[in-house]
Amino acid sequence: MCGIAGTYRQKGLSSNDIDGVRQMCKRLKHRGPDDKGLYHDECCVLGHRRLAIIDLSTAGRQPFVSDDKRYYLIFNGEIYNYIELREELRQLGWKFQTNTDTEVLLKAYQQYGKACLSRFNGMFAFAIYDSEKCCLFLARARVGIKPLYYFITDSTLHFASEIKALLTLPSLNVSVNFQSLFDYLVFNRTDIFDETFFSGIKRLPKGCYATFNGNALEITRWWDPEDYLDSTSDNRPENALKTIRNLLISSTKLRMRSDVRVGSCLSGGLDSSILIGILNSHHELEQEYPCFTATFPGHPIDETDYIDALNRKYPFRNFRTLPTAEKAFRNLQAFVYTNDEPTTNPSFYSQYEVMRLAKKNNVTVLLDGQGGDENFAGYQYFHGFYWNGLLRKKRLLHLGSEILKSLLRNQDRSAYQTFLFQILPHAQRKTMLLQTVPYLQPDFFHEFISSSIVYNQFFKNDGLNSSIVRHFQYKLEHLLRMEDRNSMAFSLEARVPYLDHRLIEYTLGLPEDLKIKNGETKYLQKNSLYQYTVPEILNRTDKIGFGTPAADWMHSETWQVLTNENFFDLSEMFPEIFKKNVPLPQNAFDRWKINQLAAWKSIFSVH
Repeated sequence: MCGIAGTYRQKGLSSNDIDGVRQMCKRLKHRGPDDKGLYHDECCVLGHRRLAIIDLSTAGRQPFVSDDKRYYLIFNGEIYNYIELREELRQLGWKFQTNTDTEVLLKAYQQYGKACLSRFNGMFAFAIYDSEKCCLFLARARVGIKPLYYFITDSTLHFASEIKALLTLPSLNVSVNFQSLFDYLVFNRTDIFDETFFSGIKRLPKGCYATFNGNALEITRWWDPEDYLDSTSDNRPENALKTIRNLLISSTKLRMRSDVRVGSCLSGGLDSSILIGILNSHHELEQEYPCFTATFPGHPIDETDYIDALNRKYPFRNFRTLPTAEKAFRNLQAFVYTNDEPTTNPSFYSQYEVMRLAKKNNVTVLLDGQGGDENFAGYQYFHGFYWNGLLRKKRLLHLGSEILKSLLRNQDRSAYQTFLFQILPHAQRKTMLLQTVPYLQPDFFHEFISSSIVYNQFFKNDGLNSSIVRHFQYKLEHLLRMEDRNSMAFSLEARVPYLDHRLIEYTLGLPEDLKIKNGETKYLQKNSLYQYTVPEILNRTDKIGFGTPAADWMHSETWQVLTNENFFDLSEMFPEIFKKNVPLPQNAFDRWKINQLAAWKSIFSVH
């Protein structure tokens, strides 16, 4: 896990460009406090900050150069199957000088070219410079776990692991991207495709590779989740349950490969508790394996009773942190700076404090349950997508049965709202959306709704499976961005076993009726992996994760004052967006967004 940065121009780089990459790497030191490196010639400057995870010796220093001195690699992430790939490459005649996955990545590229990407099981964003041909190759992994941002000016490409690094360059003029602001305020979505909140700064889309032609990035998609819909040939439930169990066990085993201490994030939910069960059942863990939890004693969302129940079954040591409204207020500036862009939910501050706690207890790698909801249709509103598919297929009896059983389970209202939204005509959809954001100028809403990817693509599906694809394409990455920033702020590597591409591809190919059944989400997960958790967690009907008492926080005296001030500052700053003299929104998440946006504008001097 590392930070990477670079500048590329087909000819004529200067000492200013070299200094610029040095400055970007300084800004990325938190991502890699263990080592640093720099390479440059007349076309390219590559910089690297290293967090040593595999082979802790200096042999892993980057930029990593090929044996023939032609290729230079900077790499952020992990190739979990590097041991198997190294043996495959040895059989083809390659010799290895280190025990790093970095060397495996570069030699795989030399052997297979861009086709190497499909051989990697991992999370990665990297750049490979061919010094002989003076060309640059960039790539990101399938679902976007590791970031890569860029901007282009004067036929020059600048790229880095975080936006804050790019902001050190004097050639970048920072202004707001109003489309991103629209999707954030209306849909509570960020990181949707290649856009950022900063006009001119983009991310290389996940599952893509790119080369630079001197004017633009030529981007090619190499992995698309849509390709795996209905792809599983054997749909027998008993085989599906066995395969899912084996895939997650294998994924977790790969992600335990580390030369530094490993721990886990743990909530009282299904995803993370199952991972603890798999670790205890299939791995030799250190005594008192460390797990880290956010707690809220006495509050209904506190999950410690569930964790205590799991702890009676498995002998882990649970470290707990107590995020509060006051702590969140004190750390607001640092938190927003860490994340580069506004965040969508106060729960990510709880995650931030969990990462701080892990660092304090000398853990460098953390396993996390992110991705379980996407693979197994875990969000409550997935019912709405499922019902819409049943309606479109005219399976009306089954639709009625599923709605009734959901009602009996007291399902969250988001399920019914999602269903209603999809079946409404577009005019009514827009009216419904506009009513949820009464503080926005109608002209601003109508200008940007038509170009919103969330509006035009996220809800464009014909049922549950295609909606899961849309989550991998347009939703999951905002969760991964915040996990990446929160963990790397404390020089930690977060690993996500549920996002192993083999598991994603397999589950996408299975029938929808195996994912939601009898009004219950996560049917596949519960029935294939139930033995790794406890009944108290397995039988839960609510969903929290790293939640926070958001309403309590945002309506506390401290945050009330801040919200009042920031809301009207925003209305003056963006008169074309915010109405003046409207009642302050009572919804806690709207208040959170307003404060995040105000802090972001102030910290990064966005105009």
